[in-house]
Amino acid sequence: MLDSARIEEAKAACLLAAEAEPTPSAELVNSWRRSHAALGAPTNVRDVPRVAEDVLDAQLLEMFRAPLQRFAETLHGTGLALLLSDPSGRILERWSSDSTAERHLESVGTLRGAVLSEEAVGTNGVGTALATGHLVQVRGPEHFADFYRSAMCTGAPVRHPLTGRTLGAVTLSCEVAPRAELLPPLLHTVTTQLQQHVLEVERPASRRALETFVSMASSRTEPVVVLGPRGLVMQNAQASRLSHEHIAEIQAVCRDIRPTGGSARRVRTDNLTLEVSSSEPGNHLVVIRSAPLPVRTSTGTARATPALVGRSPDWLAALQEVARARLERSPLTLAGEPGVGKLSVALGVPYVPGRVPAGYTVLDSAESHVMGSREWLQKVAGAMRSGDTVCVRAAETLDRATLAGLRSVLDTGATSVVTLSTADEREAEDFAVRLGGNRVVWLPPLRDRVADIPELWNAFARTAAPTARLVLSEDALRVLRGHRWPGNLVELRSLVERLAASGASGPVEPGDLPASLRTEDPALPLIEQVELRAIRQALQEAGGNRAKAAEILGISRATIYRKMKSYRLTA
Repeated sequence: MLDSARIEEAKAACLLAAEAEPTPSAELVNSWRRSHAALGAPTNVRDVPRVAEDVLDAQLLEMFRAPLQRFAETLHGTGLALLLSDPSGRILERWSSDSTAERHLESVGTLRGAVLSEEAVGTNGVGTALATGHLVQVRGPEHFADFYRSAMCTGAPVRHPLTGRTLGAVTLSCEVAPRAELLPPLLHTVTTQLQQHVLEVERPASRRALETFVSMASSRTEPVVVLGPRGLVMQNAQASRLSHEHIAEIQAVCRDIRPTGGSARRVRTDNLTLEVSSSEPGNHLVVIRSAPLPVRTSTGTARATPALVGRSPDWLAALQEVARARLERSPLTLAGEPGVGKLSVALGVPYVPGRVPAGYTVLDSAESHVMGSREWLQKVAGAMRSGDTVCVRAAETLDRATLAGLRSVLDTGATSVVTLSTADEREAEDFAVRLGGNRVVWLPPLRDRVADIPELWNAFARTAAPTARLVLSEDALRVLRGHRWPGNLVELRSLVERLAASGASGPVEPGDLPASLRTEDPALPLIEQVELRAIRQALQEAGGNRAKAAEILGISRATIYRKMKSYRLTA
Protein backbone atom coordinates (compact mmCIF):
# COMPACT_ATOMS: atom_id res chain seq x y z
CA MET A 1 0.00 0.00 0.00
CA LEU A 2 1.42 3.41 -0.99
CA ASP A 3 1.77 5.64 2.07
CA SER A 4 1.71 9.07 0.41
CA ALA A 5 2.20 11.01 3.63
CA ARG A 6 5.30 9.01 4.57
CA ILE A 7 6.73 9.42 1.06
CA GLU A 8 6.19 13.19 1.14
CA GLU A 9 7.82 13.44 4.56
CA ALA A 10 10.81 11.38 3.44
CA LYS A 11 11.24 13.43 0.26
CA ALA A 12 11.10 16.73 2.17
CA ALA A 13 13.69 15.44 4.65
CA CYS A 14 15.93 14.27 1.81
CA LEU A 15 15.83 17.63 0.06
CA LEU A 16 16.71 19.34 3.36
CA ALA A 17 19.60 16.90 3.86
CA ALA A 18 17.91 15.66 7.04
CA GLU A 19 17.20 12.13 8.23
CA ALA A 20 13.72 10.62 7.99
CA GLU A 21 12.59 7.35 9.52
CA PRO A 22 11.59 5.08 7.99
CA THR A 23 13.25 6.08 4.69
CA PRO A 24 12.28 4.81 1.21
CA SER A 25 14.72 2.80 -0.87
CA ALA A 26 18.24 4.13 -1.28
CA GLU A 27 17.72 4.20 -5.03
CA LEU A 28 14.74 6.53 -4.71
CA VAL A 29 16.55 8.81 -2.27
CA ASN A 30 19.56 9.02 -4.61
CA SER A 31 17.26 9.94 -7.49
CA TRP A 32 15.66 12.72 -5.44
CA ARG A 33 19.13 14.05 -4.62
CA ARG A 34 20.20 14.03 -8.26
CA SER A 35 16.97 15.78 -9.22
CA HIS A 36 17.41 18.38 -6.48
CA ALA A 37 20.97 19.09 -7.62
CA ALA A 38 19.82 19.60 -11.20
CA LEU A 39 16.51 21.40 -10.67
CA GLY A 40 16.34 22.81 -7.17
CA ALA A 41 12.93 22.57 -5.47
CA PRO A 42 10.18 20.38 -7.01
CA THR A 43 8.04 23.50 -7.49
CA ASN A 44 10.58 24.69 -10.06
CA VAL A 45 9.41 21.95 -12.44
CA ARG A 46 6.23 23.37 -13.94
CA ASP A 47 6.05 21.71 -17.34
CA VAL A 48 7.75 19.16 -19.57
CA PRO A 49 10.32 20.46 -22.09
CA ARG A 50 10.03 19.28 -25.69
CA VAL A 51 12.27 19.02 -28.73
CA ALA A 52 11.21 19.23 -32.36
CA GLU A 53 10.07 15.92 -33.82
CA ASP A 54 12.51 16.16 -36.73
CA VAL A 55 15.46 15.67 -34.37
CA LEU A 56 14.11 12.42 -32.92
CA ASP A 57 15.91 9.15 -33.68
CA ALA A 58 13.85 7.71 -36.55
CA GLN A 59 16.07 4.65 -36.90
CA LEU A 60 15.56 3.52 -33.29
CA LEU A 61 11.82 4.09 -33.56
CA GLU A 62 11.45 2.15 -36.80
CA MET A 63 13.54 -0.73 -35.45
CA PHE A 64 11.22 -1.15 -32.46
CA ARG A 65 7.89 0.09 -33.85
CA ALA A 66 6.48 -3.27 -35.02
CA PRO A 67 7.14 -5.30 -31.82
CA LEU A 68 6.00 -2.47 -29.55
CA GLN A 69 2.87 -1.91 -31.65
CA ARG A 70 1.99 -5.59 -31.20
CA PHE A 71 2.56 -5.36 -27.44
CA ALA A 72 0.56 -2.12 -27.16
CA GLU A 73 -2.45 -3.83 -28.71
CA THR A 74 -2.58 -6.22 -25.74
CA LEU A 75 -2.99 -3.27 -23.34
CA HIS A 76 -6.34 -2.08 -24.68
CA GLY A 77 -8.79 -1.51 -21.86
CA THR A 78 -6.16 -1.50 -19.10
CA GLY A 79 -5.52 2.26 -18.95
CA LEU A 80 -1.81 1.61 -19.51
CA ALA A 81 0.18 3.67 -21.99
CA LEU A 82 3.43 2.51 -23.58
CA LEU A 83 6.38 4.84 -24.19
CA LEU A 84 9.65 4.48 -26.12
CA SER A 85 12.44 6.96 -25.42
CA ASP A 86 15.98 7.43 -26.67
CA PRO A 87 18.98 7.30 -24.27
CA SER A 88 18.47 10.99 -23.46
CA GLY A 89 14.91 10.45 -22.26
CA ARG A 90 13.24 12.01 -25.31
CA ILE A 91 9.94 10.33 -26.16
CA LEU A 92 10.14 8.86 -29.66
CA GLU A 93 6.64 7.39 -29.66
CA ARG A 94 3.73 6.77 -27.35
CA TRP A 95 0.95 4.19 -27.62
CA SER A 96 -2.23 4.94 -25.68
CA SER A 97 -4.32 1.78 -25.37
CA ASP A 98 -7.66 3.50 -24.69
CA SER A 99 -9.23 6.85 -23.77
CA THR A 100 -8.15 6.51 -20.11
CA ALA A 101 -4.51 6.08 -21.14
CA GLU A 102 -4.79 8.96 -23.63
CA ARG A 103 -6.17 11.34 -20.98
CA HIS A 104 -3.42 10.29 -18.59
CA LEU A 105 -0.65 11.08 -21.09
CA GLU A 106 -2.21 14.44 -21.92
CA SER A 107 -2.51 15.36 -18.22
CA VAL A 108 1.22 14.86 -17.61
CA GLY A 109 2.43 16.39 -20.90
CA THR A 110 3.84 13.18 -22.36
CA LEU A 111 3.88 13.89 -26.09
CA ARG A 112 6.27 12.93 -28.86
CA GLY A 113 9.45 14.91 -28.29
CA ALA A 114 8.84 15.34 -24.55
CA VAL A 115 12.11 15.21 -22.59
CA LEU A 116 11.74 13.04 -19.46
CA SER A 117 15.33 12.78 -18.30
CA GLU A 118 15.99 13.32 -14.57
CA GLU A 119 17.79 16.55 -15.44
CA ALA A 120 14.62 17.84 -17.13
CA VAL A 121 11.74 16.73 -14.86
CA GLY A 122 13.33 14.86 -11.95
CA THR A 123 12.55 11.35 -10.72
CA ASN A 124 10.27 9.46 -13.15
CA GLY A 125 10.00 6.05 -14.80
CA VAL A 126 11.80 7.04 -17.98
CA GLY A 127 14.64 9.22 -16.71
CA THR A 128 15.36 7.23 -13.55
CA ALA A 129 15.47 3.93 -15.47
CA LEU A 130 18.08 5.51 -17.78
CA ALA A 131 20.01 7.09 -14.90
CA THR A 132 20.21 3.87 -12.85
CA GLY A 133 20.55 1.47 -15.76
CA HIS A 134 17.88 -0.94 -14.55
CA LEU A 135 14.13 -1.39 -14.17
CA VAL A 136 12.35 0.99 -11.77
CA GLN A 137 8.80 1.71 -10.67
CA VAL A 138 7.93 5.25 -9.53
CA ARG A 139 4.52 5.80 -7.95
CA GLY A 140 2.62 9.03 -7.25
CA PRO A 141 4.49 11.22 -4.75
CA GLU A 142 7.69 9.26 -5.33
CA HIS A 143 8.07 11.43 -8.44
CA PHE A 144 10.10 14.59 -7.96
CA ALA A 145 7.75 16.98 -9.79
CA ASP A 146 4.38 17.73 -8.23
CA PHE A 147 2.40 17.38 -11.49
CA TYR A 148 3.28 13.65 -11.56
CA ARG A 149 1.52 13.09 -8.22
CA SER A 150 -1.27 11.03 -9.82
CA ALA A 151 1.01 9.05 -12.15
CA MET A 152 2.68 5.67 -11.91
CA CYS A 153 5.54 4.75 -14.25
CA THR A 154 7.36 1.44 -14.65
CA GLY A 155 10.40 1.87 -16.87
CA ALA A 156 13.32 -0.22 -18.05
CA PRO A 157 16.35 0.47 -20.24
CA VAL A 158 16.85 -1.49 -23.45
CA ARG A 159 20.48 -2.44 -23.97
CA HIS A 160 22.35 -3.75 -26.96
CA PRO A 161 22.67 -7.48 -26.19
CA LEU A 162 26.33 -7.62 -27.32
CA THR A 163 27.86 -4.26 -26.40
CA GLY A 164 25.69 -3.45 -23.39
CA ARG A 165 25.13 0.07 -24.73
CA THR A 166 21.84 1.66 -23.67
CA LEU A 167 19.65 2.11 -26.75
CA GLY A 168 16.68 3.71 -25.01
CA ALA A 169 13.95 2.96 -22.49
CA VAL A 170 10.49 1.40 -22.56
CA THR A 171 7.95 2.55 -19.98
CA LEU A 172 4.43 1.63 -18.91
CA SER A 173 2.60 4.67 -17.57
CA CYS A 174 -0.84 5.05 -15.98
CA GLU A 175 -2.69 6.69 -13.14
CA VAL A 176 -1.72 5.49 -9.67
CA ALA A 177 -3.41 2.16 -8.94
CA PRO A 178 -2.96 -0.62 -6.40
CA ARG A 179 -1.49 -4.06 -7.10
CA ALA A 180 1.20 -3.07 -9.57
CA GLU A 181 3.73 -5.76 -8.64
CA LEU A 182 3.35 -7.67 -11.93
CA LEU A 183 4.14 -4.67 -14.15
CA PRO A 184 7.94 -5.00 -13.62
CA PRO A 185 8.15 -8.67 -14.74
CA LEU A 186 5.80 -7.88 -17.65
CA LEU A 187 8.10 -5.05 -18.75
CA HIS A 188 11.17 -7.22 -18.24
CA THR A 189 9.72 -9.72 -20.71
CA VAL A 190 9.15 -6.94 -23.25
CA THR A 191 12.70 -5.55 -23.00
CA THR A 192 14.16 -9.05 -23.28
CA GLN A 193 12.20 -9.58 -26.49
CA LEU A 194 13.38 -6.22 -27.83
CA GLN A 195 17.00 -7.12 -27.15
CA GLN A 196 16.52 -10.36 -29.10
CA HIS A 197 14.99 -8.26 -31.87
CA VAL A 198 18.16 -6.16 -31.90
CA LEU A 199 20.24 -9.30 -32.46
CA GLU A 200 18.19 -10.12 -35.53
CA VAL A 201 18.49 -6.58 -36.87
CA GLU A 202 22.25 -6.47 -36.26
CA ARG A 203 22.97 -9.20 -38.80
CA PRO A 204 24.54 -7.57 -41.91
CA ALA A 205 21.63 -8.36 -44.23
CA SER A 206 19.12 -7.26 -41.60
CA ARG A 207 21.06 -4.05 -41.02
CA ARG A 208 20.83 -3.25 -44.72
CA ALA A 209 17.09 -3.99 -44.62
CA LEU A 210 16.66 -1.60 -41.69
CA GLU A 211 18.61 1.16 -43.44
CA THR A 212 16.48 0.75 -46.55
CA PHE A 213 13.33 0.80 -44.48
CA VAL A 214 14.24 3.95 -42.54
CA SER A 215 15.04 5.86 -45.73
CA MET A 216 11.81 4.73 -47.41
CA ALA A 217 9.52 5.11 -44.40
CA SER A 218 10.46 8.77 -43.99
CA SER A 219 9.66 9.65 -47.61
CA ARG A 220 6.52 7.60 -48.23
CA THR A 221 2.92 8.24 -47.26
CA GLU A 222 1.82 4.75 -48.37
CA PRO A 223 2.13 1.64 -46.20
CA VAL A 224 5.68 0.29 -46.41
CA VAL A 225 6.81 -3.17 -45.30
CA VAL A 226 10.35 -4.52 -45.35
CA LEU A 227 10.90 -8.26 -45.07
CA GLY A 228 14.38 -9.19 -43.93
CA PRO A 229 16.13 -12.49 -43.23
CA ARG A 230 15.03 -14.90 -40.50
CA GLY A 231 11.44 -13.64 -40.54
CA LEU A 232 12.30 -10.00 -39.74
CA VAL A 233 9.32 -7.72 -40.50
CA MET A 234 9.38 -3.92 -40.31
CA GLN A 235 6.34 -1.74 -40.93
CA ASN A 236 5.82 2.01 -40.97
CA ALA A 237 2.90 3.60 -39.12
CA GLN A 238 0.56 3.30 -42.11
CA ALA A 239 1.37 -0.41 -42.55
CA SER A 240 0.64 -1.14 -38.90
CA ARG A 241 -3.04 -1.20 -39.89
CA LEU A 242 -2.54 -4.19 -42.18
CA SER A 243 -4.04 -7.42 -40.92
CA HIS A 244 -1.91 -10.41 -40.10
CA GLU A 245 -3.39 -12.19 -43.12
CA HIS A 246 -2.19 -9.38 -45.38
CA ILE A 247 1.35 -9.63 -43.98
CA ALA A 248 1.28 -13.39 -44.58
CA GLU A 249 0.07 -12.69 -48.14
CA ILE A 250 2.98 -10.28 -48.70
CA GLN A 251 5.44 -12.84 -47.32
CA ALA A 252 4.09 -15.48 -49.67
CA VAL A 253 4.56 -13.16 -52.67
CA CYS A 254 8.14 -12.30 -51.69
CA ARG A 255 9.19 -15.94 -51.36
CA ASP A 256 8.89 -16.28 -55.14
CA ILE A 257 10.62 -13.02 -56.12
CA ARG A 258 14.31 -12.96 -56.97
CA PRO A 259 16.52 -9.85 -56.65
CA THR A 260 15.32 -7.14 -59.01
CA GLY A 261 18.40 -4.92 -58.88
CA GLY A 262 16.48 -2.23 -57.03
CA SER A 263 13.76 -1.81 -59.66
CA ALA A 264 10.18 -2.27 -58.50
CA ARG A 265 7.96 -5.06 -59.73
CA ARG A 266 4.20 -4.65 -59.50
CA VAL A 267 2.32 -7.63 -58.14
CA ARG A 268 -1.44 -7.99 -57.67
CA THR A 269 -2.85 -10.55 -55.26
CA ASP A 270 -6.48 -11.31 -54.39
CA ASN A 271 -6.46 -8.48 -51.83
CA LEU A 272 -3.49 -6.18 -52.45
CA THR A 273 -1.62 -4.32 -55.14
CA LEU A 274 2.09 -4.26 -54.31
CA GLU A 275 5.33 -2.80 -55.62
CA VAL A 276 8.12 -5.16 -54.63
CA SER A 277 11.84 -4.51 -55.03
CA SER A 278 14.73 -6.63 -53.84
CA SER A 279 18.44 -5.85 -54.01
CA GLU A 280 19.59 -9.17 -52.52
CA PRO A 281 18.07 -12.55 -51.62
CA GLY A 282 15.90 -12.43 -48.51
CA ASN A 283 15.54 -8.62 -48.40
CA HIS A 284 12.36 -7.20 -49.91
CA LEU A 285 10.95 -3.68 -49.90
CA VAL A 286 7.18 -3.66 -50.40
CA VAL A 287 5.05 -0.56 -51.00
CA ILE A 288 1.30 -1.22 -50.72
CA ARG A 289 -0.37 0.69 -53.53
CA SER A 290 -3.97 -0.20 -52.71
CA ALA A 291 -6.19 -1.18 -49.83
CA PRO A 292 -7.87 -4.61 -50.00
CA LEU A 293 -9.57 -4.87 -53.39
CA PRO A 294 -13.38 -5.06 -53.52
CA VAL A 295 -15.06 -8.25 -54.64
CA ARG A 296 -18.34 -8.59 -56.53
CA THR A 297 -21.51 -10.04 -55.15
CA SER A 298 -23.97 -12.00 -57.26
CA THR A 299 -25.94 -8.79 -57.88
CA GLY A 300 -22.88 -7.00 -59.21
CA THR A 301 -22.55 -4.51 -56.34
CA ALA A 302 -19.15 -4.10 -54.72
CA ARG A 303 -18.51 -5.06 -51.14
CA ALA A 304 -15.38 -5.35 -49.03
CA THR A 305 -13.89 -8.78 -48.47
CA PRO A 306 -15.06 -9.87 -44.99
CA ALA A 307 -12.24 -10.14 -42.49
CA LEU A 308 -11.65 -12.02 -39.26
CA VAL A 309 -11.82 -9.49 -36.45
CA GLY A 310 -9.25 -9.09 -33.69
CA ARG A 311 -5.76 -7.79 -32.91
CA SER A 312 -4.94 -9.64 -29.67
CA PRO A 313 -1.49 -11.29 -29.83
CA ASP A 314 -2.70 -14.87 -29.23
CA TRP A 315 -5.38 -14.46 -31.89
CA LEU A 316 -2.94 -12.99 -34.42
CA ALA A 317 -0.37 -15.70 -33.65
CA ALA A 318 -3.02 -18.36 -34.34
CA LEU A 319 -3.96 -16.72 -37.65
CA GLN A 320 -0.30 -16.56 -38.64
CA GLU A 321 0.13 -20.27 -37.91
CA VAL A 322 -2.96 -21.06 -40.00
CA ALA A 323 -1.64 -18.92 -42.87
CA ARG A 324 1.67 -20.79 -42.71
CA ALA A 325 -0.14 -24.15 -42.85
CA ARG A 326 -2.14 -22.98 -45.89
CA LEU A 327 1.03 -22.02 -47.74
CA GLU A 328 2.59 -25.39 -46.92
CA ARG A 329 -0.68 -27.24 -47.63
CA SER A 330 -0.33 -28.99 -44.27
CA PRO A 331 -3.25 -30.87 -42.69
CA LEU A 332 -4.47 -28.81 -39.77
CA THR A 333 -6.47 -29.24 -36.57
CA LEU A 334 -8.10 -26.08 -35.20
CA ALA A 335 -8.92 -26.53 -31.52
CA GLY A 336 -10.51 -24.42 -28.82
CA GLU A 337 -13.56 -24.01 -26.66
CA PRO A 338 -17.00 -24.07 -28.31
CA GLY A 339 -17.84 -20.80 -30.03
CA VAL A 340 -14.30 -19.37 -30.47
CA GLY A 341 -14.60 -19.16 -34.28
CA LYS A 342 -12.85 -22.31 -35.43
CA LEU A 343 -14.84 -22.75 -38.64
CA SER A 344 -14.47 -19.06 -39.52
CA VAL A 345 -10.69 -19.37 -39.18
CA ALA A 346 -10.75 -22.57 -41.26
CA LEU A 347 -12.59 -20.72 -44.05
CA GLY A 348 -10.61 -17.49 -43.70
CA VAL A 349 -13.83 -15.43 -43.46
CA PRO A 350 -16.64 -15.15 -40.88
CA TYR A 351 -18.79 -18.26 -41.30
CA VAL A 352 -22.41 -17.77 -42.32
CA PRO A 353 -24.55 -20.96 -42.31
CA GLY A 354 -25.37 -22.00 -45.85
CA ARG A 355 -22.71 -19.76 -47.38
CA VAL A 356 -19.32 -21.36 -47.92
CA PRO A 357 -16.56 -19.63 -49.96
CA ALA A 358 -15.64 -21.11 -53.32
CA GLY A 359 -12.91 -23.70 -53.04
CA TYR A 360 -14.09 -25.02 -49.65
CA THR A 361 -16.33 -27.90 -48.62
CA VAL A 362 -17.66 -28.10 -45.06
CA LEU A 363 -18.68 -31.49 -43.65
CA ASP A 364 -20.24 -31.95 -40.20
CA SER A 365 -19.04 -34.92 -38.14
CA ALA A 366 -22.48 -35.23 -36.56
CA GLU A 367 -23.78 -36.50 -39.93
CA SER A 368 -21.82 -39.71 -39.37
CA HIS A 369 -24.29 -40.68 -36.65
CA VAL A 370 -27.26 -40.15 -39.00
CA MET A 371 -26.04 -41.60 -42.31
CA GLY A 372 -23.63 -44.14 -40.86
CA SER A 373 -19.87 -44.14 -40.62
CA ARG A 374 -19.19 -45.83 -43.97
CA GLU A 375 -21.38 -43.51 -46.04
CA TRP A 376 -20.09 -40.44 -44.25
CA LEU A 377 -16.44 -41.40 -44.85
CA GLN A 378 -17.26 -41.99 -48.53
CA LYS A 379 -18.69 -38.46 -48.62
CA VAL A 380 -15.47 -37.09 -47.11
CA ALA A 381 -13.38 -39.05 -49.63
CA GLY A 382 -15.45 -37.64 -52.51
CA ALA A 383 -14.91 -34.10 -51.24
CA MET A 384 -11.17 -34.72 -50.97
CA ARG A 385 -11.06 -35.78 -54.64
CA SER A 386 -12.83 -32.56 -55.71
CA GLY A 387 -9.73 -30.45 -55.11
CA ASP A 388 -11.49 -28.26 -52.52
CA THR A 389 -10.07 -27.56 -49.08
CA VAL A 390 -12.15 -29.90 -46.93
CA CYS A 391 -13.23 -28.66 -43.50
CA VAL A 392 -14.45 -31.37 -41.11
CA ARG A 393 -16.16 -29.69 -38.19
CA ALA A 394 -16.94 -30.93 -34.66
CA ALA A 395 -14.60 -33.95 -34.87
CA GLU A 396 -14.98 -34.46 -31.10
CA THR A 397 -18.30 -36.20 -31.85
CA LEU A 398 -16.65 -39.02 -33.84
CA ASP A 399 -16.26 -42.44 -32.29
CA ARG A 400 -12.84 -44.12 -32.28
CA ALA A 401 -13.51 -46.33 -35.32
CA THR A 402 -14.81 -43.45 -37.46
CA LEU A 403 -11.87 -41.29 -36.40
CA ALA A 404 -9.49 -44.02 -37.56
CA GLY A 405 -11.32 -44.11 -40.89
CA LEU A 406 -11.11 -40.33 -41.20
CA ARG A 407 -7.36 -40.54 -40.65
CA SER A 408 -7.05 -42.89 -43.62
CA VAL A 409 -9.19 -40.67 -45.83
CA LEU A 410 -7.23 -37.52 -44.95
CA ASP A 411 -3.95 -39.22 -45.82
CA THR A 412 -4.69 -38.71 -49.53
CA GLY A 413 -2.66 -35.50 -49.53
CA ALA A 414 -5.46 -33.03 -50.28
CA THR A 415 -5.73 -29.92 -48.09
CA SER A 416 -7.86 -30.50 -45.01
CA VAL A 417 -8.83 -28.72 -41.80
CA VAL A 418 -10.43 -30.46 -38.83
CA THR A 419 -12.07 -28.50 -36.01
CA LEU A 420 -12.21 -29.80 -32.45
CA SER A 421 -14.11 -28.33 -29.49
CA THR A 422 -12.27 -28.85 -26.21
CA ALA A 423 -11.20 -26.78 -23.22
CA ASP A 424 -7.92 -28.70 -22.85
CA GLU A 425 -4.95 -27.96 -25.13
CA ARG A 426 -3.30 -31.27 -24.20
CA GLU A 427 -6.43 -33.13 -25.28
CA ALA A 428 -6.19 -31.33 -28.63
CA GLU A 429 -2.58 -32.48 -29.05
CA ASP A 430 -3.55 -36.08 -28.23
CA PHE A 431 -6.41 -35.91 -30.73
CA ALA A 432 -4.08 -34.63 -33.48
CA VAL A 433 -1.74 -37.57 -32.86
CA ARG A 434 -4.64 -40.02 -33.27
CA LEU A 435 -5.55 -38.20 -36.50
CA GLY A 436 -2.08 -38.74 -37.92
CA GLY A 437 0.04 -35.96 -36.49
CA ASN A 438 -1.84 -32.91 -37.80
CA ARG A 439 -0.46 -29.52 -36.93
CA VAL A 440 -2.55 -28.10 -34.06
CA VAL A 441 -3.49 -24.43 -33.74
CA TRP A 442 -5.17 -23.38 -30.49
CA LEU A 443 -7.69 -20.53 -30.74
CA PRO A 444 -7.95 -18.44 -27.56
CA PRO A 445 -11.28 -18.03 -25.73
CA LEU A 446 -12.92 -14.62 -25.73
CA ARG A 447 -12.09 -14.03 -22.04
CA ASP A 448 -8.40 -14.08 -23.04
CA ARG A 449 -8.87 -11.51 -25.81
CA VAL A 450 -11.22 -8.98 -24.19
CA ALA A 451 -9.35 -6.17 -25.94
CA ASP A 452 -11.06 -7.35 -29.14
CA ILE A 453 -14.60 -6.99 -27.74
CA PRO A 454 -15.24 -3.44 -29.12
CA GLU A 455 -14.18 -4.45 -32.64
CA LEU A 456 -16.12 -7.72 -32.46
CA TRP A 457 -19.21 -5.94 -31.14
CA ASN A 458 -19.09 -3.40 -33.97
CA ALA A 459 -18.72 -6.16 -36.58
CA PHE A 460 -21.70 -8.11 -35.21
CA ALA A 461 -23.77 -4.91 -34.88
CA ARG A 462 -23.10 -3.89 -38.50
CA THR A 463 -24.39 -7.28 -39.63
CA ALA A 464 -27.39 -7.50 -37.28
CA ALA A 465 -28.60 -3.90 -37.51
CA PRO A 466 -26.50 -1.76 -39.89
CA THR A 467 -28.56 1.41 -39.36
CA ALA A 468 -29.14 1.12 -35.60
CA ARG A 469 -25.67 2.45 -34.59
CA LEU A 470 -25.43 0.12 -31.59
CA VAL A 471 -22.21 1.52 -30.12
CA LEU A 472 -20.99 0.45 -26.68
CA SER A 473 -20.61 3.09 -23.99
CA GLU A 474 -17.52 2.93 -21.79
CA ASP A 475 -19.62 1.63 -18.87
CA ALA A 476 -21.24 -1.09 -20.98
CA LEU A 477 -17.86 -2.11 -22.35
CA ARG A 478 -16.54 -2.38 -18.79
CA VAL A 479 -19.38 -4.80 -17.97
CA LEU A 480 -18.66 -6.94 -21.03
CA ARG A 481 -14.95 -7.09 -20.25
CA GLY A 482 -15.73 -8.42 -16.79
CA HIS A 483 -17.89 -11.28 -18.13
CA ARG A 484 -16.36 -14.77 -18.43
CA TRP A 485 -17.98 -15.52 -21.84
CA PRO A 486 -18.51 -19.28 -21.53
CA GLY A 487 -20.12 -19.21 -24.99
CA ASN A 488 -17.29 -17.12 -26.49
CA LEU A 489 -17.99 -15.38 -29.84
CA VAL A 490 -21.30 -17.18 -30.31
CA GLU A 491 -22.52 -15.78 -26.99
CA LEU A 492 -21.40 -12.24 -27.88
CA ARG A 493 -23.01 -12.42 -31.33
CA SER A 494 -26.27 -13.72 -29.82
CA LEU A 495 -26.26 -10.83 -27.35
CA VAL A 496 -25.92 -8.29 -30.17
CA GLU A 497 -28.61 -10.00 -32.26
CA ARG A 498 -31.07 -10.06 -29.33
CA LEU A 499 -30.47 -6.37 -28.71
CA ALA A 500 -30.96 -5.60 -32.41
CA ALA A 501 -34.16 -7.67 -32.52
CA SER A 502 -35.57 -5.65 -29.60
CA GLY A 503 -35.44 -2.51 -31.74
CA ALA A 504 -32.70 -0.82 -29.70
CA SER A 505 -30.62 1.89 -31.35
CA GLY A 506 -27.90 4.37 -30.47
CA PRO A 507 -25.40 4.10 -27.60
CA VAL A 508 -25.65 0.91 -25.54
CA GLU A 509 -25.58 1.47 -21.78
CA PRO A 510 -25.26 -1.13 -18.97
CA GLY A 511 -29.02 -1.02 -18.43
CA ASP A 512 -29.52 -2.26 -22.01
CA LEU A 513 -27.56 -5.44 -21.26
CA PRO A 514 -29.09 -8.60 -19.74
CA ALA A 515 -29.47 -8.53 -15.97
CA SER A 516 -27.31 -11.65 -15.70
CA LEU A 517 -24.35 -9.67 -17.01
CA ARG A 518 -24.96 -6.64 -14.82
CA THR A 519 -25.20 -8.70 -11.62
CA GLU A 520 -21.84 -10.41 -12.13
CA ASP A 521 -18.72 -9.25 -10.34
CA PRO A 522 -17.64 -5.85 -11.69
CA ALA A 523 -14.81 -5.72 -14.18
CA LEU A 524 -11.36 -5.93 -12.68
CA PRO A 525 -9.42 -2.71 -12.08
CA LEU A 526 -6.88 -1.96 -14.78
CA ILE A 527 -3.81 -3.27 -12.93
CA GLU A 528 -5.61 -6.48 -12.02
CA GLN A 529 -6.50 -6.98 -15.69
CA VAL A 530 -2.80 -6.80 -16.57
CA GLU A 531 -1.92 -9.05 -13.62
CA LEU A 532 -4.43 -11.69 -14.67
CA ARG A 533 -3.23 -11.54 -18.27
CA ALA A 534 0.41 -11.93 -17.18
CA ILE A 535 -0.40 -14.96 -15.01
CA ARG A 536 -2.29 -16.65 -17.84
CA GLN A 537 0.59 -15.98 -20.24
CA ALA A 538 3.16 -17.34 -17.77
CA LEU A 539 1.09 -20.49 -17.14
CA GLN A 540 0.81 -21.02 -20.88
CA GLU A 541 4.57 -20.62 -21.37
CA ALA A 542 5.20 -22.98 -18.44
CA GLY A 543 2.85 -25.64 -19.78
CA GLY A 544 0.65 -25.33 -16.69
CA ASN A 545 3.55 -25.74 -14.24
CA ARG A 546 2.80 -23.26 -11.46
CA ALA A 547 6.30 -23.26 -9.99
CA LYS A 548 7.82 -22.47 -13.39
CA ALA A 549 5.17 -19.80 -14.04
CA ALA A 550 6.06 -18.17 -10.70
CA GLU A 551 9.72 -18.17 -11.76
CA ILE A 552 8.87 -16.54 -15.10
CA LEU A 553 6.94 -13.79 -13.28
CA GLY A 554 9.56 -13.32 -10.59
CA ILE A 555 7.17 -14.03 -7.73
CA SER A 556 7.01 -16.79 -5.11
CA ARG A 557 5.07 -20.03 -5.50
CA ALA A 558 2.83 -19.07 -2.61
CA THR A 559 1.98 -15.79 -4.34
CA ILE A 560 1.02 -17.37 -7.63
CA TYR A 561 -1.08 -20.04 -5.83
CA ARG A 562 -2.89 -17.28 -3.92
CA LYS A 563 -3.47 -15.16 -7.02
CA MET A 564 -4.69 -18.14 -9.07
CA LYS A 565 -7.19 -18.92 -6.33
CA SER A 566 -8.27 -15.27 -6.22
CA TYR A 567 -8.86 -15.18 -10.00
CA ARG A 568 -10.35 -18.70 -10.07
CA LEU A 569 -7.64 -19.90 -12.44
CA THR A 570 -6.68 -23.52 -13.03
CA ALA A 571 -3.36 -24.60 -14.50
